[in-house]
Amino acid sequence: MIRVFLVVILPMLAPFILYGLYVWWARRQRAAAADGRVLPGEEPVPWLWMALAGVVLMTASLLLVGFDRGVAPGTKVLPPAFVDGEVVPAHPAD
Repeated sequence: MIRVFLVVILPMLAPFILYGLYVWWARRQRAAAADGRVLPGEEPVPWLWMALAGVVLMTASLLLVGFDRGVAPGTKVLPPAFVDGEVVPAHPAD
């Protein structure tokens, strides 16, 4: 589940989270300055560009995971086991 979050959901949401932090920071700056000028965060939100950036990041992360070779196809892999009081991780069969 954490892998799905890190590989799919987080790259998709990252631009929106960063933009939200940027707007929050800009509004704090406006409150501190209080000089009446138009500050960042008051202009139209670039939803299309943020969604596109999220899709690009998600695609890049999926491609990275897809090209991860791992174990050769057809190799028998033994599942994790509990041996002599210790957990032996999954490993290729000899």
